[in-house]
Amino acid sequence: MSKRKKIIILASMVALLVLTGCLNYFLNRPSVAAANADSKVTYSDYFASSRADRDSSRSEAVMYYEAIIANEATSAAAKANAESSLASLIANMNTEQRLETLIRALGFSDCLVTVGNENINVIVKSDAMTDQEVAQVLDVVLTETGKTIEYVRVKAIDL
Repeated sequence: MSKRKKIIILASMVALLVLTGCLNYFLNRPSVAAANADSKVTYSDYFASSRADRDSSRSEAVMYYEAIIANEATSAAAKANAESSLASLIANMNTEQRLETLIRALGFSDCLVTVGNENINVIVKSDAMTDQEVAQVLDVVLTETGKTIEYVRVKAIDL
């Protein structure tokens, strides 16, 4: 292939990349009219969008780990590390679901739990939580996870 053809192909690819970026920006940009019409965020919006964001990032991580595990060129150590990370991620996801169910059973209408390697964050839909309610949430979290209180953060939100 001649040098001129290579330059034309490379320039075309760069132009397509720029065009794709511009289209992505303009098609995914929120409209100003829609933003001004409904600027109040509701509880369900907050909790639903937070769950969707969490689930999306977790799905990407699961696919990433599964790709590492499935790749034949991956070393045994990298596969073992990916398998361990995937198992930990899945365990955290199961713990989050279980805790959210148990906290809703305490009488809260909605909550969001994120379990990390060390910390657990609980966000509860409530104007203000009483000390007794905080103690109930902490009791559920500490009992289910075996963590100590310094690794658990409970927050009530009123949007």
